[in-house]
Amino acid sequence: MKIKFWGVRGSLPSSSSVGETRDRLVSVLTSFVKAGHNNLSDIDNFLKSLSPIDVNGYGVATTCVEISQNQQRLIIDGGSGIKYLSDEIIKQDNQAEEYHILMTHFHFDHILGLPFFHPHFKAGTKIKYYAVQQECEDVIKSLFNKPVFPVGYDLLKSEIEFVTLKAHQKVNINGFDVTPYLLDHPDPCYGYRIEKDGKSYGHAVDTEAVRTTEFSLGDDAGLYKNVDVLLIDAQYLEEMMAAKKGWGHGTFQRAFNICHRLGVKQVFLAHYDPSDSFADIQSYKTKAEEVFAKDFKNSKFNWGFAYESQEIEL
Repeated sequence: MKIKFWGVRGSLPSSSSVGETRDRLVSVLTSFVKAGHNNLSDIDNFLKSLSPIDVNGYGVATTCVEISQNQQRLIIDGGSGIKYLSDEIIKQDNQAEEYHILMTHFHFDHILGLPFFHPHFKAGTKIKYYAVQQECEDVIKSLFNKPVFPVGYDLLKSEIEFVTLKAHQKVNINGFDVTPYLLDHPDPCYGYRIEKDGKSYGHAVDTEAVRTTEFSLGDDAGLYKNVDVLLIDAQYLEEMMAAKKGWGHGTFQRAFNICHRLGVKQVFLAHYDPSDSFADIQSYKTKAEEVFAKDFKNSKFNWGFAYESQEIEL
């Protein structure tokens, strides 16, 4: 199973400011010179030696995750990151006959990229949307509607189907076992546990993670329990939560507690606030390292901050 993060920002797509871009360029160029390079021919190899975060930060696009194995694929949410996935599909001329899109909820940052998903406009293509919420069909259709979007829903060339799921009920979708679980969010929002060939991925964006114990989570603990890889909301710091209570977004501290208590093997933190700069996120990462070393040093899970284009193989 391969997991790819096409978008990990929250609330709104957010690119770097001019000042932040300049600072990153200064850092990269400084590293280039300190490494002893002075030829233009060295640039490409030097850039390839850097991590994606060093070059592009944590990304600009909102939530979209692809889970795939062989020729089978699931897509979770249609934030602006789905446009990158769409571009890759066109570039590789690898368009499937069917696409399966799981929707967590319908806040704008999770649906704004859907009108730019190219398979909607290709004849002979079938797109299936899945959600627990009954309003999924109405919301998706409303995106393809003038004056918001120039192409009306009735002009789309693909065949589109809407499937209603039930919380805690496992179904097989395109070869993957999928189970929805309720997240801690003011508007109904569902995470997904996806399983195939003994491997599992848990998707928990957006969640405030008010419940962090197996007892308090009840049936929803199944989303997290012993999952191989978890993507979870950590938009804020714990000290911010008094002002952000009820907004539906969590912290790395709450994520760590869930992972420690429910046997998560690897967790990636995401849904970065649009106002957070690269330096802000780096400072959150430093604080997370301090908290992990102090309070979770005996825990067995691995963790990291998710970035756009990141791939995980299970």
